[in-house]
Amino acid sequence: MEELITLDSVDYPLDSTLTIYQFCRQEGLTLPCFCYHPKLSIAGNCRMCLVEVNEALAISCALPLAKEMFILTNSSRLRSSREGILEFLLVNHPLDCPICDQGGECDLQDITFTFGSDRGRFFGFKRALDNLNCLGPMIKTIMSRCIHCTRCVRFAQEYGGSPSLGTLGRGSAMEIGTYVKGFALEELSANVIDLCPVGALTAMPYAFSYRPWELLSFESIDLFDALASSLRFDVANNRIVRVLPVLDELCNEE
Repeated sequence: MEELITLDSVDYPLDSTLTIYQFCRQEGLTLPCFCYHPKLSIAGNCRMCLVEVNEALAISCALPLAKEMFILTNSSRLRSSREGILEFLLVNHPLDCPICDQGGECDLQDITFTFGSDRGRFFGFKRALDNLNCLGPMIKTIMSRCIHCTRCVRFAQEYGGSPSLGTLGRGSAMEIGTYVKGFALEELSANVIDLCPVGALTAMPYAFSYRPWELLSFESIDLFDALASSLRFDVANNRIVRVLPVLDELCNEE
């Protein structure tokens, strides 16, 4: 069913900094996206958040609201476009979901199940990449799973304070890596584990341990942090096996 938004008919104060994607989320409309994060700059890499604006396709996360916009969020044209985009993303993505630590909480799995096609048209060999060994002891890397959302790159530049990660190459040769063969050991570098929407960057201590549905989760605070940052402890067999951040705008805006 098509979702039509006419800004002239919505009683909402237009803000020049508010994008179509942010507006749709506030209105309760679900748009798929991989690269967007509310605390990072806008990249518009994944193209999954396409909408029809006045009969033209547009990236909703990068297009500000304006008057006299007629927006479609679930037309047949958009469904076909999203299926094609997901097909391209899965061309080189390895089919190792049964052994991937992201399985069960993977954005690519969820979005493909909801918005993807039931068949593909690519039957060649998948591209393989070398894993990065420069991100420290906490981050396990399998870069063949990377979909180039650049969340980790933007986080390193905007919050880590060091442009240690970047995109190398173009087109089918594009990959995420370090410009200099060295370690990217910023104080906040392990946060990219939680930012990665697929299984390219996962937690090394948690590797091959449990599935998400086998865990009990409890929200608590960080006892070693003077700010008492919010955390989530995942417990299995009466033992903490994983610690994850929790959204807490009042404490640390994360």
